[in-house]
Order: sequence, then C-alpha cells, then structure tokens
Amino acid sequence: MGTTQHQPAPRFHLQWWWLAIAWLVLALLVAAALWFERVQIEAQERQRLAHQARAIHDNLARQLEAVNHALSSLIARLPRERAQGSDGVNEHLRVLGSAVSGVRTLSLMDARGRVLASSRDELAGLDMGQRPYFLAAQQSASAYTLIVSPPFQALPERWFITLARIVPGPGNGFGGVVAATLDPQEFRTLLESTRYAPDMQASLVHGDGVRFLMVSRQEQPAGVSLARPGTLFTRLRAEGANAGVLRGRMQAGGAERLMAFDTVAPPNLRLDKPLIVTVTRDWSAIFAPWRAKALALAGAHLVVGLVAAAGWIVLRRRQGELAEREQALARMDAMLQERWRAVLEATNQGVWDHDLRSGKVYYSPVWRSMLGYDGPEIGDSPQEWMSRIHPDDLARVQDDLQQHLSGATASYECIYRLRRKDGGYLWIRDRGRVTEHDAQGRPLRLIGAQIDVTERHSLQEQLDTLAANVPGVIYQYQLEPDGRSHFPYASTGVLQMYGLTPEALKVDAAPAFARMHPQDLDRVRMSIAQSARTLEVWQDEFRVISPEHGERWLSGVAQPLGLAGGAVLWHGYLHDVTEAKQQALQLQETERVLRHLLQEMPLGLCLIDETGRFYLRNRRFLSYFGFAEDEELTLQRWWLEVYPDPAYRAEVLRTWNAALARADAHGGVIPNCEFRVTARHGAQRIMVVSGLQFGSHRLVTFEDRTEQQAQSELLRKLAYMDGLTGVANRRHFDRVLQAEWRRCRRSHKPLALVMLDVDHFKPYNDVYGHQQGDKCLRAVADVLRSGLGRSHDLVARYGGEEFVCLLPECDLAGGRAKAQALCRAVQAMGLPHAGSQVARVVTLSAGVACQVPGADGAASALVALADAHLYRAKKAGRNRVDDGEL
Repeated sequence: MGTTQHQPAPRFHLQWWWLAIAWLVLALLVAAALWFERVQIEAQERQRLAHQARAIHDNLARQLEAVNHALSSLIARLPRERAQGSDGVNEHLRVLGSAVSGVRTLSLMDARGRVLASSRDELAGLDMGQRPYFLAAQQSASAYTLIVSPPFQALPERWFITLARIVPGPGNGFGGVVAATLDPQEFRTLLESTRYAPDMQASLVHGDGVRFLMVSRQEQPAGVSLARPGTLFTRLRAEGANAGVLRGRMQAGGAERLMAFDTVAPPNLRLDKPLIVTVTRDWSAIFAPWRAKALALAGAHLVVGLVAAAGWIVLRRRQGELAEREQALARMDAMLQERWRAVLEATNQGVWDHDLRSGKVYYSPVWRSMLGYDGPEIGDSPQEWMSRIHPDDLARVQDDLQQHLSGATASYECIYRLRRKDGGYLWIRDRGRVTEHDAQGRPLRLIGAQIDVTERHSLQEQLDTLAANVPGVIYQYQLEPDGRSHFPYASTGVLQMYGLTPEALKVDAAPAFARMHPQDLDRVRMSIAQSARTLEVWQDEFRVISPEHGERWLSGVAQPLGLAGGAVLWHGYLHDVTEAKQQALQLQETERVLRHLLQEMPLGLCLIDETGRFYLRNRRFLSYFGFAEDEELTLQRWWLEVYPDPAYRAEVLRTWNAALARADAHGGVIPNCEFRVTARHGAQRIMVVSGLQFGSHRLVTFEDRTEQQAQSELLRKLAYMDGLTGVANRRHFDRVLQAEWRRCRRSHKPLALVMLDVDHFKPYNDVYGHQQGDKCLRAVADVLRSGLGRSHDLVARYGGEEFVCLLPECDLAGGRAKAQALCRAVQAMGLPHAGSQVARVVTLSAGVACQVPGADGAASALVALADAHLYRAKKAGRNRVDDGEL
C-alpha cells in the first residue's frame, strides 16, 4: 500500500515539466510571430517608401522634361525671335515662363555670359559668365546635355536650381546658353502629399549631395550637404544604385532612419548631374506600435506563467488531500482502490464509469467530494448525475451525449453547471468516450471525467463583461474549406447590431449574412474570399437590417489566420458607423446639388488645379468655348487656343498675372478683367473674367459681354458719329485731338491737321436744294474717309460744310500731300455745281498745319493755325491747298 501510495508523485512532476515546456514553447511561438510581424512591418514600410519616392520621381521627371522641351523650343525659335528684336525674345520668354509651372525665370545669354533677354526685365544685361551652370555649359561637349546647376540661395530661406542648354553658334560652336531657374518651392505640395506619418521626411537632393528642399514635421534648413562620411547618401554613392531602400543616418550624429531613394536622370534628358528624391521615416517610430504590442504580449505571457505556477501549487495541495481520501477509500474497497488509484492521484478530476449494460455508474470519491458528498450519500444510478444538472443546461448536455453515443462525434465534451450538496452550482467541464462496443457497434461502456472550471469560467465571464461593455462587437469568424462558416466567439453586442445571439452564430454564420443588405452582400462575400486567399487584413463597410433598429451601417476590420486543414480564422471588431455614414451621404448629396447648381449657372465656370488641369467645366463654359465635356484641357492649351494672337496673348497674360497678384493680397478674390476670347468655331466674344483662389486651386467665371459691348459701341457711334455723313462728329474730333496731342508730345512726333471746306456750298443748296446738298456732303465724307489709308488717321465733320482730317506722326509736307490728294479725289467725283465760281463741279479748299507738341503748347493753337491757312486758301481763290508757306 505504501509503495502504491507514492507511485502517482512522478506523474505530478511530469505534468509540471510539460507545463513549463508548453509555456516556453508558447513564448517562442509568440516571439517568432512578433519577429515575423516586425519583418512584415519593415517590408511593408520599405515598399511604401519606395512607392512614394517613385511617385515624386515620376512627377519631377515630367517637370524636367517640360522644362527641357521649353528650352528646346526656345533654341529652335531663336533665329526667328531674334529677327523680331529683343522685345520679341523677351515676350516669348515670358510666355514660356508662364506656361511651364515651376519655372521662376527664363534667360538667354550670349557666349560671354551677358543676359540678352529674360522673362524678368531686371536681369537684362547682367553678367552670368561666372555662374557654375554657364561654366559647365562652356565645357560641355554636347548641345543636347541638360546642365543642372548646384543649388543656390537667392532669397531668404529659399533655394533654387537652374537647368541650362547650349545655344549653337556659328559653325555649331558655342553661341551662348538658355537657362531656366526652377523654384523648388513649387514642388513642396508634391512632397507634402507623400507624407503619411508625422515622422516622415521628403527631400530633393542635388547629385553632389546638397539638399535644397525638405518637408517634415519640424522644418530643417535647406542647403545642407549630405555627402559626409557615414551618411546614407555616402553609402548610396558608394553602391552606385539608382533606386532602393537603405537604413542608416541622414547626417552624422542624427537618428537612424529608413530611406527610400530614387535617382531622377531620364536617359532622354542627358542630365549632367542627377537629382535624387529621398523619402525617410524614423526607424524607432516605425516600430513604436509593434514594440507596445510586444511589451503587452510579454506582460500577458508572464501573467499567464504566474497564474499557471499558482495553479500548479494549488493543484499540488489538492493532490495531497486526494491522496489522503484515496487511502481511506482503499481501506473500504481495496479492489476499486487498486483500479482507480492512478487516475485519482494523477488528476483532480471526478471520474465516472457508466456500464450501459447494467445501467449503473461508478462515481469516484473525488466526483462525490467535488459536490460536497461522502461516499454513502451518492448511489450508482445515472440519475445521481442527471438530476443535479442545471435545468437550463440539461437539454444541451443530453443532446451532446446522444450525439456521441450515436457515433456522430469522436468524443463527448460539454461545459455546464452541476448542483452541489449545499445548493450552489459548480461550472464543470465533462469529457467522456465510449470504450467498448458490441458486435453490432452499439456502445457498452462510457468512461469520463469531470473537472471544476468555476474559477476559469468566472474569468471568462469577466472577459465577456468587458467585451459586452466595449462599443461594437469583438468576434472570431471561421470559414471552413467547404464554405461553411460560424462565429466561434462573438461578444453580446452582436445582439444589438444583428438581433442574433452569440450562441446562434456559434453554430452557423448564415443568419448574420441573411441580415445583410442585399446590395452589399455579394461585395462583402467577395472581400472575405479575397482576404482568405491572401491572408491580408479584411476591412469593409456594409449595411445590416436589424429587426429592432432598422437599417444600420457597420464598419469592420479583422486579421485572418490560416488554420491546419485549410480553414481560416479571423479575429476582428465591428462597430456602428451609421451616423458618420449618413453625414458622408448627406455631404455627397450636397456635393451633387452643388455640382448641379454649378452646371446650371448662367455664367461660364471652371475649376483649375495646381497642375493647370481644368477638372470641372459647366455647360455654359462648354457652350461659350466649344470644348467637349470629356476633352482634356490644360492652361497651356487654353492660352494658345483661346488667345491665338501672340501679342494679345502676352498682354492678357500680364493683365491676368497682375489680377492673381492682387487676389493674393485680398483674400483670394480675383478682380474683374475684360478680355477678347476666341471660341473653337472661330467666333470672338467679349468676356468679363473673375474668380477665386483657394489653396492651390482656382475657380474662374466668365460673363459674356459681347451683346452689351455691341450696344455700347452703337451708343458710342450715336454719341461720336455725325448722323448725316457717318464720319466722326465735332465732339469725337475734340477728344481724339487731345489724346493724340498728348501722345505726340510724349513721343516728340509731329501732328498734322487738315481743314477742308466745300467751295460755294450755299449756292449749291440754292441751286439743287437742301436734300441734294445733304447727298453732296455724304459723298464728300465718303471720299475723305477712303482717302485716309492709316488706321489711326481721323476724318470728322467740323461743322456745316467743313471737314477736318487729323494725321498723327505726319510732318507738314506729308499733310500737304494728303490734302492735295483729297482735294483731287473730291473733284474727280464730278458732282455738277452750277453755282460754283471756280469750277463746274464740286471742289474743296484746304488749310494745313503741323506742329510737334511741346510742354507749353495747346491743341487749340493747331486748329486755329489750320483754320487760318484755310482762310488764306479761300481768299486766294478757293479750290486749292494752303500750308502757310509762300
């Protein structure tokens, strides 16, 4: 007996070692999982940084190609532009500078470095011969090389770079340089758009290692050289790679960072120095969430180990008590003691043995004592067990037991409540298995054991309480290879969201999918299948129709885990986002209404982004200009097509840029500007253009004033044209005379005036009548108007039968010649004039005067002089021209 009594002890030690080994293996698995997650985080971060660097690289490469194209265009057009003079070259440079975004200055230099023309007038004549890019251009062997200057600081806190191309000279020699100075600040928005974390930095670096633009949470100065020993840039140059991801320090003594770089050196540009894009993140910040998770898991694992050790100590104590009970039992029933001693001393489980043939059950002393009974108080019938099962659990226990007895399950297992002698209940885990069958396969003997799990169930209840008080649903969802699915665990929040109990979903997930909105069901199933294939995080938003709460929007996220046998288990969280979704839908509806209003506005309207792309155009805009709705439209194309005349386009650009500058200082409001535009079908309209700047975007409106302008022109004609003859009246002549007098005074050019009078017009009316006299005046006016060949010459009816011709920038000889030609043309009409004393046809007398306006002179003196000369002509016999000279 004594030897037998101590035999179970090694089993207890064996269990302890197995527990320690399991705890250690679990720790290793957790550590391996954490390490794998860390490797994944690093790999994902490397990929994301490389992607952002490539995005910046592609945008910057397109910008460099645009600048190179502009320089090539300028070189090709240079002979023709030079033929038009420096003003033409300057204007072309200004147009190109405005059309290519990011270009601050375009300049043309001769072979010695002197600036011949520039988009900025103040640079003309400066000597750029010692600038690095000019010296590099002189040494370059190819006219197609795009020279990239070192970064230089021209304004406080702003660094620039210059791109230059050689201008071929005579015999394809060195004839000078065309250069475009870029403002890297234009790329700040691009760099800002790549930052998805606070610790992230994006930079542009010259090929020599000078960083000239950087965006980060804490701005750092540009102009810093990264080409120092021990830095990432030095490693980059040493390895000779064009793109990649490195880990190290950007500057000596700086924090360790993960850097993605991409070299901008398109082969078609032939850059002499590349530009390098860098996107970095702080190494420690990348893994901050992972470290917090690792510390939490380590703490939890330590707590589990401590709890297991405490449980083992309690188990050891109970094992001692069990040994004492077993010794008493051995004295009462030696045979049964020998049969069950090993089991009873090895575990703290209540063992039972059900003989299905006799209908009797053996209950071990531990089983009895677990319920607070002594041996004689418990019989050997199955009712001793069944009668003590909690009424709410009885049907489930009987169903699980019957499932096993029928062969549907490999073993019987159930957790339920069992009543103690004192009336309280224990939570127990009951496990059993059929150990004998008859020849027909019917079960004959069922052996099992029960263990008290009250403490663990209490802990489970605490966890369930915690989950129940967390807004939303914490759940596990398992998808089997055959397509069946269920929720192994779901917190009680699922009842409020779906109107379903966690117990119902534990068996089958179909009721949850039945509550899903029909329009979302297929998409959600596809997203789950995709997550199962790739084991990527599942995330989606969908609607469910709850019997109690109606239609609700849910947002879910879950991490999948592949299981043995091909099943996939997700650990996830669902929460109600109905209010946020409704607000988003209301915002979408508001945006739809706003777009409708914009489309139906009686004004032409468009929205332009920072790249110059027209991304919204309403119907009135399309009607005005003839563009198709799906047609790609950019500012560069806009200026060329809507303002085809280069001179007028340059004037509009100056006016528009001035309006934009005023808008910057007045809350973004672009003041009204009136322009003459050309539509796709060739029609010209008068438009009042205004708008609003917000951020890097621009709203521009167009109001058609063509008809209003035509009406104004008609009113102007009525106010300034003579109603009888159709030429300018006296009022209009007086205004033009004053304007031309001031203009010629500024330019020191002569101004000539011819005064004409129809000879003997009163006798003409007496002979032919006043109606015929009016016809005569109209005929004379038509001849005079036709006889003035220049657009800025003016003929006006001065009064009665007197006319006046204003000839700007014309000397006395030219005025005299023009007056003589006009007089001959009127006489050549051959209008009969029986009342004339000088000819038988209508003739004119003319007085000519000419002056170079001075500061102390007046336009009225010129009129008086011409009138005096007209008087002399008439006094001398009429039908002649008098200019005051003998």
